[in-house]
Amino acid sequence: MYRSLVVVGPEKEKMVVAFVDSGADETVISEALADELGVKLYGTYRSYSASGHKIEGRFAQVKFKDEDLEIDLEVGVSDIPFGSEYSDEEGVDVILGVDFLQDAGVKLDFVR
Repeated sequence: MYRSLVVVGPEKEKMVVAFVDSGADETVISEALADELGVKLYGTYRSYSASGHKIEGRFAQVKFKDEDLEIDLEVGVSDIPFGSEYSDEEGVDVILGVDFLQDAGVKLDFVR
């Protein structure tokens, strides 16, 4: 599932198309988006994809917003996930993980 929203950094904000991934624990943005927003990178981000690929990068603090929400979130910054099935013609620069979904109050309904 995809969602459009604005990502805000200290120097710029940008409307993006994000891939909503309920199997991802953490939200990740591309290095190119982090550079464009002017975010400060810190620490070391490490994770694994569902297919077992190691994802490494840095952390950054960004804000996500649209007409219904505004969420400050620490995100992983790495290009590794964007060289995979998420990187398609729609120009995905953000994978929204469970951390975002919880902060946004999203509830998954598996009954339907």
